Amino acid sequence: MPSLCLDKDKLPTYNVFISLPTRTRHTTVIMDNIQLLLSTMLFKGSSKEKIEHILELFQERELKPNTTIFIENMPAEALYIIKSGTVRISMMAGEGEEMGILLLGPGEFFGELALVQEANRLVTARAETAVELLLITRKDFQTLTELEPRIAARTLMIITKLLAMRIRTYQERLKQQIVS
Repeated sequence: MPSLCLDKDKLPTYNVFISLPTRTRHTTVIMDNIQLLLSTMLFKGSSKEKIEHILELFQERELKPNTTIFIENMPAEALYIIKSGTVRISMMAGEGEEMGILLLGPGEFFGELALVQEANRLVTARAETAVELLLITRKDFQTLTELEPRIAARTLMIITKLLAMRIRTYQERLKQQIVS
């Protein structure tokens, strides 16, 4: 895996920009967000009406390239869905070295552990390009479980399957590194 070298003099930034300048843009954004949620693995199979019902629980973020979304060991508070752009998931591999793990794009999600446990982040997430995100906090996900328990249960099942798949993948990688 490629290794990235961090500039120790630069601190991560947490710039967040939201812009909905006109009513037409606002309506378009709402429709885009509904389509995004309907197409993502987390909510696929849900009805448009159910997604419209829970859409207000999501927040939007627009980030500049190289903006840090969260860092390793930071409290985990939200799940993110990529609307546009690319996000790099990495972890510290040594003193000042960052190891890339995943490169995610539109329709993919990250930060899912925040919905199931109150803990610190295990990885760092950084915008590779300009990025538009939808996010749902743990608190808002708990509200979702009350409003739409079937959607919440299905979402948690998908997260569980994804985590199991990642554990198997990393277990195989670890075995290969030990053997070689």
